[in-house]
Amino acid sequence: MPESKNATANSAAYSSDAGYQYGTPIVPGVCYGRCVLLAGDDALKNAKLVRSEDVSAEKQKLLDAVEAVRVSMQFSAHQVMEVLTEADESMFQMYESLLDDCTLHERIEKFLDDRWTLSSALALASQSFQEEFQSIEDDYLRARLLDVQDILLRVLDAARNADESVRANESLPKDSTTPIVLVARELFPSQFLSLPLKSICGIVCETGGSTSHAAILAKALKIPMMVDVPNVQNRVTVKDKLLVDCRSGWCFLNPNAHLLREYKLAINISRRNRLAPTASQDIALDDSPATLDGTVIKLCGNVTLFSEIPALRAAGIEEIGLYRTEFMFLIRNAMPDEDTQCKVLTRLIEGANGAPVVIRALDVGGDKPLPYFQWDKELNPSLGWRGLRFLLTNNELVQTHIRAILRAAAGRKNVKLLFPMVSDVYDIQCAKKMVREAQGSLAADGMKYGNPPIGMMLEMPSAVLALDRILPEVDFVSIGTNDLVQYLFAVDRGNSRVNQWYQQCHPIVIRLLGKICQTMSKFPDKDLEICGEMGANISVLPALIGAGLRKFSMNPNAVPNIRALIRKVRLDDCVELYEQACEANTASQVKRILDDFMESVK
Repeated sequence: MPESKNATANSAAYSSDAGYQYGTPIVPGVCYGRCVLLAGDDALKNAKLVRSEDVSAEKQKLLDAVEAVRVSMQFSAHQVMEVLTEADESMFQMYESLLDDCTLHERIEKFLDDRWTLSSALALASQSFQEEFQSIEDDYLRARLLDVQDILLRVLDAARNADESVRANESLPKDSTTPIVLVARELFPSQFLSLPLKSICGIVCETGGSTSHAAILAKALKIPMMVDVPNVQNRVTVKDKLLVDCRSGWCFLNPNAHLLREYKLAINISRRNRLAPTASQDIALDDSPATLDGTVIKLCGNVTLFSEIPALRAAGIEEIGLYRTEFMFLIRNAMPDEDTQCKVLTRLIEGANGAPVVIRALDVGGDKPLPYFQWDKELNPSLGWRGLRFLLTNNELVQTHIRAILRAAAGRKNVKLLFPMVSDVYDIQCAKKMVREAQGSLAADGMKYGNPPIGMMLEMPSAVLALDRILPEVDFVSIGTNDLVQYLFAVDRGNSRVNQWYQQCHPIVIRLLGKICQTMSKFPDKDLEICGEMGANISVLPALIGAGLRKFSMNPNAVPNIRALIRKVRLDDCVELYEQACEANTASQVKRILDDFMESVK
């Protein structure tokens, strides 16, 4: 396969009918399927308005698009309910009712009668609904506007793909088994719900990153994903097929027969890996491998969806080191109520079969705003209204959320509560006060509740500097390297223009992690783990062990290779590696040191 951006594909084996592009692999795997184009959230707002001379044809397009959305949702609803405990049937019932809503149809048809094209009519209908809802303060009605916008966007996607299909004299996939590759400028979690999950074989985006929520969801569902593919939405149509190699980073448009033969085995292996049956309940668990000299390393799982628990078992893992609560919020157009949240969390805890479960309180804002909250444009969203700051300024939301967690934890000793974006002692004291208030309200309501250990995400430099002052206030610490590196270097991890400065393997990061471990050693009763992407980086792992880390939480897919490496290294060698990395001046020097070490333990 081609090995770099500058490589050329001149040989017959690696040429294609329409060309190839390079991107950044986010989720490993190889896939091949028909393109389905998804519009961004600004497609209705910025649509180019065009007149039509054939009103009846545009109205027929509307009927066809609505029917296409209906059929797609019928396929997807069952599959989503199977895979996403975080979803519920009411979400799909709401979309079904909107598809048949007379007011919605009348509004769109009014603009069609004014001789606008369907895409223009959808944009104008969206604008008119927005104007009407601007003065409404009721949260429920505002959420209904988001539902309307969502369904209009789905109809736009269906119409757009149908138009491309007609022009290409091709038909769109009509069943839930035809492999499709989603093509978008940027993908949002809710868009996963618009198509049958089992038919999505790959994702290609123009922007995004490994820590975006769409990427995290793709990892959970084991869907190969590639980002940073320039202008891909303008280059493909629904007549096109994409071969996506998320090993080398190459994306082939309309590959020829020779290339497909070369990739046939890799495509089949990726498909089998995704559809592999879940592990049996009696699988031997081995989540505490030891180094050659007997140093025990604890491995845990980062979980986005309840459906990942079987993957934990298959990887030999019991403990859930991080459960991200935000997906049950992000896949809806309105905040899930307390009972819904409690139901999802209870099922998760019960699925862990008594093993420890770390539940992270809602972590939104910055690059992941909730669509049903008024998020004014922020100049620096990563430094703005997000994480714990969002929770502390939304008392009604946070009380519902914390109450749900405490109710799910009632009578259980295996549940821990983790707060994101703690910057100092005051932050964690405020967070603990929220918990006490939620416990008080539950007691007043005569409801049972838990008293879980309280932890903090260590992801802000200020918290690292104040760690010795914060530790008496918490029961455990989880290092979030994704944000820690971002704030340490003042670099937006989601901005491709500056990602060369987002360097997790920089010696400054290695030294900082060592200092954290030194501070934690003075508090032997406090548990420490690392749950960021860095902890699952196999080449960095020995240096992290050398720094003093003994507990790692990661995506289940990373566990087998990590476990195998732990059993090949000695603690003394890891400590020496850590010291060498600390002495380096640049990230490239650290990488060479780590690569040399990995060569020595093969």
